Amino acid sequence: MPETKPIFNRVARYYDTLNTLFSFGIDRLWRRKLAENVSSSTLVLDIATGTAEVALEIARQKVPHVIGLDPSPHMLKLAQKKINSLRLGNRITLIQGLAEDLPFKDGVFDAVTIAFGIRNTIDPLEALCEMKRVLKPGGKIGVLEFAVPQKPFFSPIYMFYIKNILPLIGSIFGRREEYRYLADSIQNFPQRESFSKLMNEAGFKVLQSLELTMGAVIIYIGIKEK
Repeated sequence: MPETKPIFNRVARYYDTLNTLFSFGIDRLWRRKLAENVSSSTLVLDIATGTAEVALEIARQKVPHVIGLDPSPHMLKLAQKKINSLRLGNRITLIQGLAEDLPFKDGVFDAVTIAFGIRNTIDPLEALCEMKRVLKPGGKIGVLEFAVPQKPFFSPIYMFYIKNILPLIGSIFGRREEYRYLADSIQNFPQRESFSKLMNEAGFKVLQSLELTMGAVIIYIGIKEK
C-alpha cells in the first residue's frame, strides 16, 4: 500500500463535503452503526479518525472518552476545530500517529474502531496486531470498510460509479487522482472471508460481518480472544 498521508493532507479541506456528496449522505448512517457497536465502552480508540466523524458519533453514544488517532496533521486540525465548536474537548482527545505503531501501552482500551482506514495502512495485518495489543482482554474491534458488492445487478453500477464518476467529481475540486486511488484500493483490498481470516490471524474472533447498502460497505465486529 502506498504512503497515503500526503493524499489525505491534500483532500482534508474537502473531505467531509465529498464523503457526504459521494455517498448521498449515507456515510453518516454507516458511522453511526459502527459507533453503536462500541457504545457500552468506557475508553475507545478511533484509528484513522480523519476529521473525527466516528469519534464524534461515539461520543454521542455517551462513551465517556474517545481518543482519535490519525497520521495527517491537516485532518487533525480540522477535527480539533469541529470538536471545539461542539464543546467536546473534555471527552475527545486527538493524537497524531500510525496504526502500525500505536503510542499506547498494552491492554488500555475497551474498544478500537477504524472507519475506511485499514485499507490505507501500509501493513493491515501489523495494524490489526497493534489494535489487539492495546485492547483489554475481551475488548471489541469494529472495522468499517468499503467493499465490492456481490449482487449481480448492483456490482457493475457501483464499480462504474467509483471508477468513473467519483474521479470526475473529484476533478472539480482538483482531486481526480486522489479519488481514482479510492476505486483502485477498494478493488485490491481483501474483503469478506479474506479480511475475516486476516482478523483471525491477528488474534481476533470475528463475531459478525454486517453488510450495509447492498454490500457497498461492511462492518466487521470482533473481540480480542486472549
